[in-house]
Amino acid sequence: MTSPRDRAGIWLVLLAATAVPIALAAYAPTPPVLKTMTFRDDFSSGNLDAWQFPYPEDWEILSEGPLHYLHMKRNREPGVPRRPLQFALAKLPPFGSFKLEARVRREGTSMIVVFGYVDTLHFYYAHLSKDRGAQQPVHNGIFIVNGEPRKRIAGIDAPPALPDQQWHRVRVIRDMFNGLIQVFMDDQQAPLFSVSDRTFTCGRAGLGSFDETGDFADVQIAADNVGCIPGPKVGIRPADQH
Repeated sequence: MTSPRDRAGIWLVLLAATAVPIALAAYAPTPPVLKTMTFRDDFSSGNLDAWQFPYPEDWEILSEGPLHYLHMKRNREPGVPRRPLQFALAKLPPFGSFKLEARVRREGTSMIVVFGYVDTLHFYYAHLSKDRGAQQPVHNGIFIVNGEPRKRIAGIDAPPALPDQQWHRVRVIRDMFNGLIQVFMDDQQAPLFSVSDRTFTCGRAGLGSFDETGDFADVQIAADNVGCIPGPKVGIRPADQH
């Protein structure tokens, strides 16, 4: 018999100091000590149990032939201080270094990938746009939200990440120790955006838009330093603490 986890199309591999199983559906504020984690959702299950939404009614799973994808039905106003709020967070413990890959398609002009998420006032996001940052100062680059309106930290001169409304693959790579953040699009060998910043070295990740709508498919996250403590400095709990 196929288990609910199998039907969900989600695979987690957790290598931990203890062999305590973790349930995806309930994010625990004090997760056990972990080292490495892999996550994938291809949305073929038809359910969104692996995701946390600010407004669940704004999201749904659609399909085009064999492809299943997460669709944003509605945009929402940004928060105050000005920052994005409409994004889905994977229900995973906080992690440090990672590689996130996903297919993304915009309906309007842009979409975002959120990472290093500590709380609604502290996180990074990659803004993927049809235009250059030199044309639109708050588009197409890497931004930080740190208790104040979002601020650009990379990408002002980069070419558009999403030049058309076709599917594109985004890849975000983060090294929490040296602070390096790299964002690649499609088959690019060189990052479209890159910067070193260690303001947030541990957090969660998600997908959404600043104030538009669009689609995501085939989301994969490979993370290290899982179980770190979110904040300006990473804290790894000793193996004898849970």
